[in-house]
Amino acid sequence: MSNRYPLSPWIKFSCALGVLVVLTFAVPSQSAIFKWKDENGKTHFTDSLSKIPPQYREKGKLKTMDGKPAQSSKPAPTSNKNPVEDPGPKAKPVNHVIKAKSRQGGHYVVEVVLNGTVRADLVVDTGATMIILSDSVGKRLGIRKRNGLPKVGFNTAGGTIEAPLFVLDSLKVGSAEALNLEASINPYMGGMDGLLGMAFLGEFRMEMNQENSELILKPLGNPEDEYWDGKNEKWWKNKYKTYADNLRELQKAAKQVRSNYKVLKRVKKLIRHYRKLHNALEERANIAGLPMEYRYYP
Repeated sequence: MSNRYPLSPWIKFSCALGVLVVLTFAVPSQSAIFKWKDENGKTHFTDSLSKIPPQYREKGKLKTMDGKPAQSSKPAPTSNKNPVEDPGPKAKPVNHVIKAKSRQGGHYVVEVVLNGTVRADLVVDTGATMIILSDSVGKRLGIRKRNGLPKVGFNTAGGTIEAPLFVLDSLKVGSAEALNLEASINPYMGGMDGLLGMAFLGEFRMEMNQENSELILKPLGNPEDEYWDGKNEKWWKNKYKTYADNLRELQKAAKQVRSNYKVLKRVKKLIRHYRKLHNALEERANIAGLPMEYRYYP
């Protein structure tokens, strides 16, 4: 269904270089404390080999706190098991059938639960990039102090406005749930609670049964795929690579605009936002036992 609202968002980073977006690290735990030096000679400490950039894991470059060479300088084993805890059999994802309310103009509205507590009625909108919420829903979520959040641009009938970008911990529609989703608040929603965009819908193969007014969400991938926390290899790789690629661009931009305090401040806010997303993805991957070969880092 195409977006018939003039509110569909597009991410606009008003950084003079027109940079794209992103995110970064975190990983499993080990018993030893490792130390390594980066290209600038700065010494770093960590309890996890997987937190060390690959180029510094080579033999001879990595030592433990007592100065001895590390037993292993290779990345964490690419097993399907979490190094701390076996997550057990990987359950295959299931189809979700959600009752929707039909509205004039061919729109459908579904009830969602945000962050486990806040209920809202969102318009199913494949033309919206992320989750767009009204000001009142944002207040119910506790999004009040917004100066520390990065901004995104919205095209509206009255022109372009900027609104805060944040991360929803969870969004549930019926039996379907997605975690760590990009969302924004638009104060000009015309009485609607908001739009259910592709940040959520893109987690599934979506169908609309217009005869029965049902939203059908099917798992991505094929039946023979292996899944970790309900997601297949392709989903994990795409998430990781998108975040890592975008974060690299933002980090480059931060260096290039460091003399422009205003622009640098905006870029740093975006870096913090996408680091939060990447860290959450990494934590989820560790719990699910995702092999290291499917992960990407900036």
